[in-house]
Amino acid sequence: MNRSRVGKWLAVALVALLVVGAAVLVRQAFFGQKTISALFTSATGVYPGDDVRVSGVKVGTIESIKPEGTQTRVTLKVDHDVPIPADAKAVIVAQNLVAARYVQLAPAYRSSGPTLPDDAVIGLDRTAVPVEWDQVKEQLMRLSTDLGPQSGVDGTSVSRFINSTADAMAGNGDKLRQTISQLSGVARVLAEGSGNIVDIIKNLQTFVTALRDSNQQVVQFQNRLATLTSVVDGSRSDLDAALTNLSVAVVEVQRFVAGTRDQTSEQVQRLANVTQNLVDNKMHIEQLLHVAPNAFMNGYNIYNPDTGSAVGQFVMNNFSNPVEFICGAIGAVENTTAPETAKLCSQYLGPALRLINFNYLPFPISPYLMPSASPEQIVYSEPGLAPGGDGGSPTPPEIPPSISAYNPGPEPPPPFTGREPGVPPPGAQQLLPGGEFYPPNMPNTVSDMLNPTGGQSGPPPGPAPGPAPGPLAAEAPAPAAPPPAEGTPPA
Repeated sequence: MNRSRVGKWLAVALVALLVVGAAVLVRQAFFGQKTISALFTSATGVYPGDDVRVSGVKVGTIESIKPEGTQTRVTLKVDHDVPIPADAKAVIVAQNLVAARYVQLAPAYRSSGPTLPDDAVIGLDRTAVPVEWDQVKEQLMRLSTDLGPQSGVDGTSVSRFINSTADAMAGNGDKLRQTISQLSGVARVLAEGSGNIVDIIKNLQTFVTALRDSNQQVVQFQNRLATLTSVVDGSRSDLDAALTNLSVAVVEVQRFVAGTRDQTSEQVQRLANVTQNLVDNKMHIEQLLHVAPNAFMNGYNIYNPDTGSAVGQFVMNNFSNPVEFICGAIGAVENTTAPETAKLCSQYLGPALRLINFNYLPFPISPYLMPSASPEQIVYSEPGLAPGGDGGSPTPPEIPPSISAYNPGPEPPPPFTGREPGVPPPGAQQLLPGGEFYPPNMPNTVSDMLNPTGGQSGPPPGPAPGPAPGPLAAEAPAPAAPPPAEGTPPA
């Protein structure tokens, strides 16, 4: 018996183990995350558990990071239902210098084409890492060294550039100030896009790398630029004529600007007035933009297009008591006649205002057009209820009950007391009307109650001893109750 029971338990445990194993295999095969490995030259700033994104949307996490010689293998876990193109690239993205980094898979899968299978590997030719700050400092140091003083040269390139710039800017301070003001506006626009500094540094790295790889082409460009400079020097007279014509054109442009200056200033002034009004009402505009979308959405949600009715009510609390609303508003005015005016308003307009008090708007929502079911889409619980049917068979009316509020039953029997009807309870004769029974040694008149001693200083003498009086009628024992009838409980 014990062996058979143990065998049954082992069989049940084996079946449960098989079911759990099958469930784990099915989940891993159809619902588990895909594993993708990406090879990077370095994995600085990323750690296991960081995000894996596609088009900025999180689709997985980094499972592990393992160095392999001169490269680093980063294992990614991506959701099973997110397809990744077979030619996808992996990039370590740093939003700024201090924020956490993540791995971006690009481009996103469109609608067709091969996808990366499970355990796929993205090689070094399809991965990229951001430029580190140390590399930027190294390049800046190299640039400053190249621009520094050189042996055998009078001054540095920077000093000669500054001297040439000073000579060129001499006497042009006003124009330089205007130029700097305009450049400050450009710098402000660029500052608003400072979030893309990582992309800028990355593109700068690409540009510097391209210059380094194109050293021969750069030398050829310099030679051709020298040839162009020689040609320009030989065509100095033609350039002088072109500059003269350009000066004439500049004069015409200045004349046009001077002729339309008043109209332009007027339009700018009007535009300034409009913008000033917007600035003055900034709080109102912000409040409107903050409240209006919710108000419109609430109004839209109140109406149910399926039933053509409202699912809520628009409440106007002030109109639940219009007398207090209107007359109270009049009384709140800061002048000497406001209280008296409020009293007159309540006295003369109160009866009329009380007739228009309401809590909800006094009209319903009844649109002309609303969705409704066509006759062929209506399913009746009984076919006879459909138009043209017999309407169903009538049921017989219910039989009214014999005893109800409209047809009372027989009078209920009197309550059981254990005495004959009309017989008072024992000891209650003195309480019956018309009786003259009083307890012994008790005054029965008002004078005896007020003067119980009868005007004597001491207590009155007691009566002569005689036979003991018999019990009063009120104190006589009650007659014995008759024996209970059969089926009646005793008292």
